[in-house]
Amino acid sequence: MNFTIEMALLAASLIGAFGAQTIVTRRREKSLVAKIDALEARLDKTERETDRQRGVMGKLFAQREKDLETKIRQNHSDLKRVEMQMRSPDRETPESVELAIQLARAGEGRDQIVRKTGLSADIIETISALHAARPRH
Repeated sequence: MNFTIEMALLAASLIGAFGAQTIVTRRREKSLVAKIDALEARLDKTERETDRQRGVMGKLFAQREKDLETKIRQNHSDLKRVEMQMRSPDRETPESVELAIQLARAGEGRDQIVRKTGLSADIIETISALHAARPRH
């Protein structure tokens, strides 16, 4: 009979140990689930913030791109205007023509005269043909 009582006590001890282990495991599981839920909440919050920032950055980049395009168009327009002014007959002032004649007589090259006077290359070629290396009367 001792054997049966020992077996019953052993069985009760094992059942108690399994019960205690189950309770500890469930508590640990609840603790881990709570931590996982907290991490998921933080991750969701981070994803929402990232999406918000992407939207803000996208708007900023779009605005910057528009601003740059506008500035590029303005610069292109300004450049065209300057080129047109450089080619306009108003640039062919007597002072520019006289300077071109002096430079041609001094032996300056066509490109240098164009750069210094702002006159067109065609006009400089004509002036150079007429006045290059010729002494003034």
